[in-house]
Amino acid sequence: MEPSTRAVFDLGRVRDAVAPVLASHGITLVDLEWITERAGWTLRFTIEREGADDAGGGVTLEDCADVSRDVSSVLDVEDLIPNHYNLEVSSPGLDRRLRTAAEFARFLGRTVKVKLARPAPDGQRLLRGELLEAPEGQVAVLVDGKRIAVPFADVVEARLVFELTAQPKKGQRQGKEPAKESGQKKQLAEAAPRSGSKRSERGSEKRK
Repeated sequence: MEPSTRAVFDLGRVRDAVAPVLASHGITLVDLEWITERAGWTLRFTIEREGADDAGGGVTLEDCADVSRDVSSVLDVEDLIPNHYNLEVSSPGLDRRLRTAAEFARFLGRTVKVKLARPAPDGQRLLRGELLEAPEGQVAVLVDGKRIAVPFADVVEARLVFELTAQPKKGQRQGKEPAKESGQKKQLAEAAPRSGSKRSERGSEKRK
């Protein structure tokens, strides 16, 4: 049966408890969510490696597994969560969400998709294009050659757009291109899994 009430506990205490574990792995916490899904409650950690400059956060599947194991041990000892839950640890993905002004500033020049609570000046509610510099409190996107600026408060959700383009070399035989492209995709997936293939680790269940 799906849970009907939201468990009450302090996510801040969870952050504080696992901070030493993340630091020991050279990992930064991007987001921490407590959500209900069909399988029950899930505590979801989104992580990246300290100093990473790529969208996927420089996190590997092994990083997710190691962090999940150690975080699970800490949470078992601290006993901060009063009900059954699943523990999930993943990278931000190549189509990562942008939540803060600092994250928008970090990915200037990248292609983004921005959903708005109310229409932009030209009537659009979904902006897709290059993320541009904007004054404090605003988000600006270059859409079809036109700069559109909206209040940051109007942004419902924003994500990077993952675009994989394969440029064939001069003189390369056409028949060999698909194999090269396939290998490139595999390498990208291993280095920084996309949101659809994030690594999840199930933690120990707890009882009320």
